[in-house]
Amino acid sequence: MKKISIIFALFYILSFALSAQTTTIYLVRHAEKVTTNPKDKDPLLTEQGQQRALDLAKKLQKQKITAIYTTNYQRTQLTAKPLADAKSINIKIYEPKDLKAFANQLLTENEGNQILVVGHSNTVLETIEALVGKRPISEISDQEYDYLFTVKLKKGKDTKVNIEHYGAKNSNVEGLQMMKGN
Repeated sequence: MKKISIIFALFYILSFALSAQTTTIYLVRHAEKVTTNPKDKDPLLTEQGQQRALDLAKKLQKQKITAIYTTNYQRTQLTAKPLADAKSINIKIYEPKDLKAFANQLLTENEGNQILVVGHSNTVLETIEALVGKRPISEISDQEYDYLFTVKLKKGKDTKVNIEHYGAKNSNVEGLQMMKGN
């Protein structure tokens, strides 16, 4: 009887600990892309973009990233590649057409983990909105590549969205934070 009580207590504590875990999602737009050929729908990164990809890997190197998601475009995959290589993580491809479903997939598959999502100027904010119900800023312009959004989700707690910049600066917004109650 005593063993059953101990096992039940351990199970209860473990269940509580798992339900209280924080899921952290880092979201960035792909780094600078080559724009010399307007007909090229899948351009590579520029030299500056390659450097930004390295800067992203350096910025997130100490984080315990367990999954990396990109779209099927070279520019998103090449932005994530230095971090994926450093952490020996296979990049997962997501379809940006249904970002609400993707947000649910992120939360279901990665509860309690830290993940990176590399998207586009027209998908990053929509993904954040699907996760927390509100965009932290109104838009990401075509010239802005340096935003790093960090979404922290914990059941029963406020959801936090932190905004930072990484690599070479191309925006004036520093250290903004948005909070939303669950």
